[in-house]
Amino acid sequence: MKQREVAIAGVYATRQARSIPDRTDFDITVEAVLGAVEDAGLTLADVDGVGVDWPVPGPQYQDSQHWARFTGSPLRYTAEGMQDTAGIRGISKAAAAIAAGLCDVVVVGGGTAGPRPPGLIGRPSEFQDPFGAYTVPMFANVAQRHMFEFGTTPEQLATVAATIRNHGSGNPAAVMYGKGPYTVEDVLASRMVASPLHLLDVCLVAQGGAAVVLTTAERARDLKHTPVGFLGMSSEMRQGQWSGLPRYEDLQQVGTDAVARAFGTAGLTPQDVDLFNLYDPTSFEVIRQFEVLGLCAEGEGGAFIEGGTLTKKGACPTNLDGGLLSYTWNMIQQMTLKIVESVIQLRGHAGERQLDDLEVALATNSGSAAQHFEVALLGRM
Repeated sequence: MKQREVAIAGVYATRQARSIPDRTDFDITVEAVLGAVEDAGLTLADVDGVGVDWPVPGPQYQDSQHWARFTGSPLRYTAEGMQDTAGIRGISKAAAAIAAGLCDVVVVGGGTAGPRPPGLIGRPSEFQDPFGAYTVPMFANVAQRHMFEFGTTPEQLATVAATIRNHGSGNPAAVMYGKGPYTVEDVLASRMVASPLHLLDVCLVAQGGAAVVLTTAERARDLKHTPVGFLGMSSEMRQGQWSGLPRYEDLQQVGTDAVARAFGTAGLTPQDVDLFNLYDPTSFEVIRQFEVLGLCAEGEGGAFIEGGTLTKKGACPTNLDGGLLSYTWNMIQQMTLKIVESVIQLRGHAGERQLDDLEVALATNSGSAAQHFEVALLGRM
């Protein structure tokens, strides 16, 4: 069976805010989906695949299978569950379905709004949550070991946090727009959450939605925008992110296999990347990912990010929208927003944060303490 080329034809991000109490998760999901479809120059009647879901147990009407009522035609592809309806993993599965000819137009996305959702403590994590082993301490464990082994400093972590937060200060769509400027000293002066991570080393908790529309490259070339395609894409899972406390020895190199596969498919090297949209739940995870990408050796990530490396004019412009640290973390669709920002930049629509001479953008997603990892390389078609 001949494989078809796949392109991103539409993207959309709703308003992101710490709280959106006057909206519902379904309401904001509908906005994201319709916005992405409109951005592509299509209508819901064109959609024959849906990967849309609420990230924690919710009303059944939010499941992808029920969207056939809204599209008005049979759905040839559906995906359920938060990992298959968001981010690189969800988008890659939708792209595979289109490439195989199972469907023609798929929308992937969702959103959160309204009252705060219930906590995620449950049977899969009942033996760690009572001891405070949540996401931040998981990342902190790995960061602390890295500091012990290689001499990585709190100031280096704070450099990452201050740089990315300052990017978000200039992004009108960011939750933290207009805040700052932040310094290394500001980060180190913020309260400790889980050593060595201070409050400003840790991502936001916010609400909002996002969606992406994929179709064949052939069809995308006749639509509104220059299509953006996948040069390479891969993922890996080492263990369930709530199944046990992470150890540095197990998790420091999570992502190396996915990175090798993605770059191998693309025929590129990490040095070919112009823009880095890295998943940044903590400042240390950015340092870890540069080591995983092979841009520096294990243990050298702290020194690598010094000297303005992550700034717009630096060697590795990173998270120019403010990332999870300043733009938003909205339960799950922040993973999708890494793709959305890559597309906006490749289209040349990023405004003041637009990176000149951009050819290759890299986006990553990762889980609690990096127990899973996804990577995508994107470029114009």
